[in-house]
Amino acid sequence: MPNEPRSKRQKSSSKSDRFYLWILVATVPLLFAGSATTKTSTSTPSAFYLGADISELSQLEQQGAVYMDGNKPVDALALFMKNGWTCFRLRIWVDPRNGVNGLDYTTKLARRIKDAGGTFMLDFHYSDWWADPQKQNKPAAWAKLDFDALVKQTETYTANVIRTLKDAGATPDFVQIGNEITGGTLWPDAQVKVPPSAVKVFSDDVVVITPPEPYDDAKQWNHLIRVLNAASAGVRAETTPADHVRIVVHIDCGGDWPVTKWYFDHLTSAGVDYDVIGQSYYANWHGTIENLRENLRETISHYQKDVMVVETAYPARDAKPPAAALKYMKWPMTPEGQRQFLAEVIKTVRQAPEGRGIGVIYWRPEETYIPNPTDGRGGPDANSLFDAKGNSLPAMKILNLQSMPSMAPAASKSRGPMGNK
Repeated sequence: MPNEPRSKRQKSSSKSDRFYLWILVATVPLLFAGSATTKTSTSTPSAFYLGADISELSQLEQQGAVYMDGNKPVDALALFMKNGWTCFRLRIWVDPRNGVNGLDYTTKLARRIKDAGGTFMLDFHYSDWWADPQKQNKPAAWAKLDFDALVKQTETYTANVIRTLKDAGATPDFVQIGNEITGGTLWPDAQVKVPPSAVKVFSDDVVVITPPEPYDDAKQWNHLIRVLNAASAGVRAETTPADHVRIVVHIDCGGDWPVTKWYFDHLTSAGVDYDVIGQSYYANWHGTIENLRENLRETISHYQKDVMVVETAYPARDAKPPAAALKYMKWPMTPEGQRQFLAEVIKTVRQAPEGRGIGVIYWRPEETYIPNPTDGRGGPDANSLFDAKGNSLPAMKILNLQSMPSMAPAASKSRGPMGNK
């Protein structure tokens, strides 16, 4: 969803706390990370990934970010993994200002994730800056390319990034070929007109974006399909089945089954090569937990793909959301409310049919205390999992499921090295 400014951020012995812990014990098998499940028997479990988009981590550390474990500062990545976070997403921009989230920056952080034993998800934005439902701007260097050249450049660039990461010992385990691309990508060339939503909340800086007129739906969908196929081809060109790389298509319709169906019916009829359906789910935009549960159920039934919530977050303090955004925010905007929200999202995804709900990725939890900030930061984002002193909030520790009673993982359908097609 829209970014900057973006309101994306004591454990007690209360009955409420114990209640949510037992929900997770009863519904979430022991979580573990690893490579994507390969084709064996129908009883082979699929890994369930809990993790975070930590794209800003290196930049924050350079500015002096503080991450506390008890009364001592610690390495942030080690702290995440200690608490059960195993999958880390990094966005990549084509030619960003000051290099942050560019190829060199991302490669170094990705290598750090892999060296720590983490699972790595790469998130292509195909832009020099943020790409989301409100904007999908072409990189400046691609702006004057005709469409055929733009498709070729997408494949070439994608392949180069994957090759660079692989050569550095940081081959991604998951690759998103676009970020929240419900309305397409590389606008206006591959932009599509999204049907009206009966679920989404449009407020503040979140508005309905429509393509330029005259609009030719068949042409625009053809363009989007060609771009997605080029991106997939770039990933496949530099990887082998032994790499177990899974391609993710990510849209922002967590609680919206009708729009999800509209989108993936197009991809299915065109035979787009991808493995996992990724969704954003923010309670201030994307519907109720019941909406999310229905969408995951219908998605799995219709497409027989694994599903992930690759972006989610909830405020640990009152972020003063617009009145319309409060419609689905049933949890208090407190550290405990944030924890309760995340517990329900985990439970909902993990209980998706056929064991196909395979992960939850929290967006931007790494915002934390920076002494004497030089960029005007006033402290962590409301959705962060750290407080103003660098201490982790309860939601960080509820993901530490390693100490929970071991339970047999749910069986999943067999998958090929590249997932179901």
